[in-house]
Amino acid sequence: MQSIGERIRQARVAAGLSLRELAEHVGVSAMAISKYENDQMTPGSEVLLRLGNALGVKVGYFVRPLQVEVQCPAFRKQTRVSKKAQGMIEGRIREFLERYLMAESVLDPVALPTFELPAPCRDTVQSVEGAESWAQAVREAWGLGHDPIANLCETLEDHGVKVILIDDVDEKFDGYSCWANGSIPVVTSRAEDLPGDRQRFTLAHELGHLLMEGHVGPSVDLEKACHRFAAALLVPAEVVEPEVGSRRGRIEFGELHALKHKWGMSMAAWYRRLLDVGVITPRHYETAMRTFRTNHWHKLEPGMPVRPERTTRFERLVERAVSEDIISVSRAADLLNKPLVEVRREMGWPKPEVTAP
Repeated sequence: MQSIGERIRQARVAAGLSLRELAEHVGVSAMAISKYENDQMTPGSEVLLRLGNALGVKVGYFVRPLQVEVQCPAFRKQTRVSKKAQGMIEGRIREFLERYLMAESVLDPVALPTFELPAPCRDTVQSVEGAESWAQAVREAWGLGHDPIANLCETLEDHGVKVILIDDVDEKFDGYSCWANGSIPVVTSRAEDLPGDRQRFTLAHELGHLLMEGHVGPSVDLEKACHRFAAALLVPAEVVEPEVGSRRGRIEFGELHALKHKWGMSMAAWYRRLLDVGVITPRHYETAMRTFRTNHWHKLEPGMPVRPERTTRFERLVERAVSEDIISVSRAADLLNKPLVEVRREMGWPKPEVTAP
């Protein structure tokens, strides 16, 4: 179990605050915060309360018995996200996972989904094109067939992948992935301020990173392989020809916009998919991409955007635990990291009793 000092430091990094900034919020000196973090002083209950308010966590966070160890490939070398923002994102992921796993720990573990690596995903990917078979293996293992994935977030969570959507984060950040406690896959993306098609592709791309990291040949570009995996997971090769035909010399944006909303994958990604499966030529693809860049569609595509997804599995777990009298409403508020009065109002607790017939 980590010390209170270590927990204070983790929460401060996750909040993106310096020692001095946190000290100003709490009303103590920066030296005092430093001593708290180094376990040279122990904050009293009143100071802990102010620390929790300043850091956006419940007081119970500082003495929480369950902590999460995160092993991750780290942010990609080409990431534009600052070190400070990286620390904030990793801290928020770790803190949320602790609450999530604590909510799961009070329920029957047999009924909870666990992640299993599909058997074909144990070989080495020898080419970027080889990532297609890994995506196909995931679809087969999860029983997805060749249909569009209506809600990728819920699909991932139904198969043991923890999905964390983060608000109020650096706009340069798209996604991140890691393993929690050595066996729990975690994928992360931005929440409301990211178009749904981009969010879905990011989550699929991050799943590809978790699966293929350490399993690609020396000549394989992992980023390109993950892009290929994401596109194949969202739009299987088998459905491309029925949707658009075997060869195309011209494609209208209206047609791609409709496909974007049916399959939840951007028009730009669709163009790349058509190139990869041989429906359009490289010249056609490059011409389309020049049009995208000229019109700044690579930043915001024309037409109605795809709505971002969200998952409510964590909240449902907490509500279920309350409904089954496993935990109290106040405990639920601690897990949800929200004020008790807010949780009662949002969830309608206490709920009226329903008598079984």
